[in-house]
Amino acid sequence: MKKNEEKGLIMLNTPMIKFIMIILGVATSYFLSIQSIKVELAAKAEMKTVEQLDKKLTNIEYILNQGVLSKEQFYTFSKDIDKRLSKIEFLLENKEGAKVGNN
Repeated sequence: MKKNEEKGLIMLNTPMIKFIMIILGVATSYFLSIQSIKVELAAKAEMKTVEQLDKKLTNIEYILNQGVLSKEQFYTFSKDIDKRLSKIEFLLENKEGAKVGNN
């Protein structure tokens, strides 16, 4: 009689085992699908970031190629600024800044 009971127990467990395996298979496919979608979204986001950086670099290259200032203009500008700063420094050292401010 024990053999029949053991057979019954095994027979009962077989459908339960199949059901559990089906549930595990469905859960696995669900999580693999989610992971695949995450990887695809990350790739798209990375591509979009690269495109934005490429546009910014292109804009910077365009501005640099326009040549806003030539070397001579920059040299003249820096020389002029240096003269003005020297003049201000001289006035501050000689305390003549107060006289200039009163005029």
